[in-house]
Amino acid sequence: MKNINEPYFFASFRSTKQKPSDFGLKEVEGKDYYLDKNNNKWRNEYLWDNGWGNEYGFVRLPELNFTQLWNLLMKTKIQNNQLGASEFLNRKYSFELKEKLKELFTSTEKINRKLTKRLSLLEILNNVTNISDVYNKSPEEVRKDYEEWKKLKSEFDKLKTENFWRRIKKL
Repeated sequence: MKNINEPYFFASFRSTKQKPSDFGLKEVEGKDYYLDKNNNKWRNEYLWDNGWGNEYGFVRLPELNFTQLWNLLMKTKIQNNQLGASEFLNRKYSFELKEKLKELFTSTEKINRKLTKRLSLLEILNNVTNISDVYNKSPEEVRKDYEEWKKLKSEFDKLKTENFWRRIKKL
């Protein structure tokens, strides 16, 4: 990753964009990627779901690894980069994500609002599910993974800083 202020994910909003040219991308004959005006390669992908189905979009190539995605989620100001990083962390790096969150939550007494907002993009911290790989695992191992994710969500809920209006609603 060269620059966190460059786009790494493009997505439609409510399916407003339907083809690569809508994103400023051009086809490369015989290839399974598209090029932008700077000759960056992009692969089409259905991305995050905003409530009306997964959005049609693109991922910049080469795909980012766990550390790059984590840094992008933590540092970028580009909304699609934050959403894409959180989506791919959930989707492709469940083990690494679980370990990173454990480390973060054990070393932190309170999570500030900015970090709370970014971490809230991780679906696993909103809805407890087991996003760990379950292939060739016993039911006990799957249950253990689920309990670990559940504990992480609980820790996040304890550590996060809610926004002012949510705190007032609770009173």
